[in-house]
Amino acid sequence: MRGTASLVGNAGVLVSYDGVRFLIDGIYCDLNRNFSDIPKKTWEKMREGKGELANIDYLLFTHWHYDHFYGPYFMEYMAHNRVKGVLFPPNEVGAKGLEEPLAVYGEKALEFDRKAEFHPAKNMTVKRLALRHVDKAFYHVTNQCVQLDLGGKRLMFLSDADYLVQAYRQGGDVRTDIAFVTPVFYNHPKGREILRSVLGARTIVICHIPFPEDDRFNYYRMSCRDVERFRQEDETVIVWNKAGQSVSF
Repeated sequence: MRGTASLVGNAGVLVSYDGVRFLIDGIYCDLNRNFSDIPKKTWEKMREGKGELANIDYLLFTHWHYDHFYGPYFMEYMAHNRVKGVLFPPNEVGAKGLEEPLAVYGEKALEFDRKAEFHPAKNMTVKRLALRHVDKAFYHVTNQCVQLDLGGKRLMFLSDADYLVQAYRQGGDVRTDIAFVTPVFYNHPKGREILRSVLGARTIVICHIPFPEDDRFNYYRMSCRDVERFRQEDETVIVWNKAGQSVSF
């Protein structure tokens, strides 16, 4: 059985495997305009329950920042789509935009076991790993990395996680086949150390990059430069900055 992971926009990724679909950080709105919103036509279909992003089985969110989770959009989506379960952002002190989603759709929250795992179907596991946010200004924000084990292939979504090597090791077996990271994570020596010595990822996807027309900080150029400088011979490193780019597993 083969699966695919494809870019929706920003850090939003759609993963499909054996008829089950997961959307990670894919219902968002970048209010600060540092990145790119979901393509307009894509969002219009999503909120009407149409298109390939309609009726996603599982919505998974890493943290409550608007460029990863936007409450008003979430409410619109849930009102017009059939969703089996939601990994909500951590509901912690200072969290914004969670009150109404939890009050109305809290019963959809995924229930994790003592290993921090949820099993949506046979040969499928969703694992979460709580780390702090990489930005010092947001150290108080919990960034929950999401690992999907789909038929033995592991995909890890690090989102905005920090470079605390020991914190990853405390998460148990976090070895990963494909890791999805930010340009800043791959650029940092400790980030690459985590990818290689802790996760053991041999395929790395750099995302959370604005679309070309919005990339005023040149994240794409930086990422391509870093791939040339730092990629090892046994690694495949892919840079995503356009909706629809995908990888198979």
